[in-house]
Amino acid sequence: REGDVFWNTDTSQTFLVESSKFFQGGIVGMFENWYEAWGGLYNTVKTGKPSALMHQAYTDEETRDYMMGMHNRALSQSGVLTSMFDLTGKKQLMDVGCGPATFAVKFCERYEGLKAVAMDRPQNLKIAREIVEQFGMQDRVELRPGDYNTDSLGSGNDAMLLSSMTNQEPPEKIRALLQKCYDSMNKDGVIMIQEQLLHGDKKGPKLAALIGVNQIINTVGGCSYSTTEMEDILRDVGFVDVSSEQMAPPSPFIMVSGYKR
Repeated sequence: REGDVFWNTDTSQTFLVESSKFFQGGIVGMFENWYEAWGGLYNTVKTGKPSALMHQAYTDEETRDYMMGMHNRALSQSGVLTSMFDLTGKKQLMDVGCGPATFAVKFCERYEGLKAVAMDRPQNLKIAREIVEQFGMQDRVELRPGDYNTDSLGSGNDAMLLSSMTNQEPPEKIRALLQKCYDSMNKDGVIMIQEQLLHGDKKGPKLAALIGVNQIINTVGGCSYSTTEMEDILRDVGFVDVSSEQMAPPSPFIMVSGYKR
């Protein structure tokens, strides 16, 4: 402020102005919707039961806030993700629990000839459809309504992406899901798990630990996994050449990957 004139700081201009390519306003709306649930943290710690169930009672407006938060974040991180694996010659990517389907769109933009199947709840796919149409990817990104825990993942998948969703599920469901992923994949297919993960000793990083608390508040059985735990599950269900690495900025994620040989 100078006199009666106000202007944005560089930070707010970059991240809170909708016309900016780095806009993150959707994340702010998403956190606002979580605020009440976090108010029940004391009872959650005391009883071991969530104070809310993520997504299950979301209004359309809250769903939009959540999906656009994920979309805004994905736009800024997609370049890092899509450059980590060479999908040249691959025909089909499946994005499991795709949210806004932004990563599926960006993979298809980068790799000519690649098509994607983006799977999520019908309510979430309403927003994903808008994003797919915005990028003109209707012919290459198929939006498939379904529950990844109970529905088939199909067949013929050359690549599988699981992004920011494994920590919503308990270990037994993650093991079953990764087995389904393996069974749905072609030989030499790659699985990519992009997630906030704890170190092997589970003493950090802080953000991954806080996300684990968020899952305890908002889900039944969700938790933060360590890189070691995720790697072990991948190997147990049949994947080989399993590895983990910290993704490059601006991504805060760890990438755990493996191959079906």
